[in-house]
Amino acid sequence: MTNNEIKPYLMNIALDNNISVVFFDTLDPYTPPATDIEARCIAMNSRWHNKSEIPFQLAHELGHILSGQQSTKILYFTPHKYGMELEANKYAISLLLPMYLEDKNKEDINVHRFMDTFSIPYHLEDVVIQEINSVLN
Repeated sequence: MTNNEIKPYLMNIALDNNISVVFFDTLDPYTPPATDIEARCIAMNSRWHNKSEIPFQLAHELGHILSGQQSTKILYFTPHKYGMELEANKYAISLLLPMYLEDKNKEDINVHRFMDTFSIPYHLEDVVIQEINSVLN
């Protein structure tokens, strides 16, 4: 599964939920994506220094909006394990799991392979395990 395969899936989720996603190709490679929850708009950095992180970032930013979070501030991508960021990370993982699990037998599912595929930070391993278990059980 590549970024080119997952991006249309995530963009369709955004479209189906009236969320605007704009990819900027003029930003510094270290400028993180941002979300305006009230405007239902996500700004993504297509020049991000680690391209394999972009699907997780987009799913995370979608998670801020789709999980019903409330904020009057612009939220910048920070994959932490606390508060709103943890909630967005859980939502992101739940959005990405179906694409990873597609056409896999239960014995072929590997937490670390899933995390590596989407460059999910390893401090979220327990969250990934919990989400995979909830889907499989």
